Amino acid sequence: MLEITDDAPAAAAPVAPRPLADAVAAPAATAAEPRSGTPAGPLVIIGSGHAGYGLAEAVRARDPLREIHVVTADDGGLYSKPALSNAFALGQAAEALLDESALSVEKRLNIRVHAFCPVERIDAEAKRLTTRLGELDYGQLVLATGASPIRIPVAGEAEALLSVNDRGDYGEMRRRLDALDRHARVVIIGDGLIGCEFANDLVQAGHGVEVVGLAERPLPRLLPEAGSEVLREALSRLGVGWHLGRSVARVAAEEEGYRLTLTDDSELAADLVISAVGLAPNVELARAAGIDCGRGIRVDEALATSLPDVYALGDAVEIDGQLLPYLAPINAGLRALAATLTGTPTAVSYPVMPVMVKTPAAPVCVVVPPAATEVHWRVTATADGIEAGAFDSSGRLLGFALVGEAAMARRSDWVKACGQAQAA
Repeated sequence: MLEITDDAPAAAAPVAPRPLADAVAAPAATAAEPRSGTPAGPLVIIGSGHAGYGLAEAVRARDPLREIHVVTADDGGLYSKPALSNAFALGQAAEALLDESALSVEKRLNIRVHAFCPVERIDAEAKRLTTRLGELDYGQLVLATGASPIRIPVAGEAEALLSVNDRGDYGEMRRRLDALDRHARVVIIGDGLIGCEFANDLVQAGHGVEVVGLAERPLPRLLPEAGSEVLREALSRLGVGWHLGRSVARVAAEEEGYRLTLTDDSELAADLVISAVGLAPNVELARAAGIDCGRGIRVDEALATSLPDVYALGDAVEIDGQLLPYLAPINAGLRALAATLTGTPTAVSYPVMPVMVKTPAAPVCVVVPPAATEVHWRVTATADGIEAGAFDSSGRLLGFALVGEAAMARRSDWVKACGQAQAA
């Protein structure tokens, strides 16, 4: 049971986890014995994002009695993180992005949500967490700790760089833009998926947008060169400016906004600077507990870590040397892990997993070919974009890239072809 310490800050009292006896229809009161094949003790999930709550829901669907705790450093509200990058053009406030409160999730799933309760330490030998608000024992532990924005080093007003990675960040972005009472000059640092999505969203909302990126083209890790050019031209027609092959060296405050000096000594004026250079898996807690970590938390085909009864899921996971920070692999993982955690050991089987990029100016769908395999792209022009297949030396289809509405109309055909090639 989580024991609240005497030195917990007074401000945390209204949201401190309640004793289990006070929980609505507490699972602990009805689950006298653990189910066959599962360890004694509760299932504890660290993280209340899509992976954490999705797993809790999947386990609850398989086992109505299991004691489940979700421990999170934030308010525990359920929302769609991918919606952050296209919410501005839709006029959505940060509050409107909330799908469900932590209390509602508790009642719906019959679980315990410990909000504003960051985990400080994992004692794997005792099977116990130490949190800011006390201690919590576990039978099985799942790390769904997510990823955090990468911060690039810049001289000057580094705090001006805003990364939008949760509802709070989105609320801060809206606050800064609304305070101007006019269309803003926005500089986005990052030419990848998030940078391009925010560029499309903000320029559609009427703001002036400039994109700064180290690569020579947008989405360099996802698209062949022809696809990048279609996306770049489509966003340019909306008014997005591009400053590629460079980064930001210095940010200086001005009377109105900021003056950015790029690494080629060119300058840009901005009212808002968004940093979208990527995410780094949150591995610190796992590494401190002695769990094997590389770029992410290393797991096997069952999503088990190097410690017994400790698993990992979501953006923080590294599988066969790869990070898979997309919804499709997370959904595949949580279904398999839910089976494992309820007594049926199950390896994750990943289907063909398209990545969708929310750039309405030129919608993108990609199945990324394996990084370790050399591929060549066969590109076909469409009415408004391109279709491209990634083939290995034997001619086997390993991935594809679709850019534009015409190509997107054939998405199911490409997914089917890719699946057949993988199965062959």
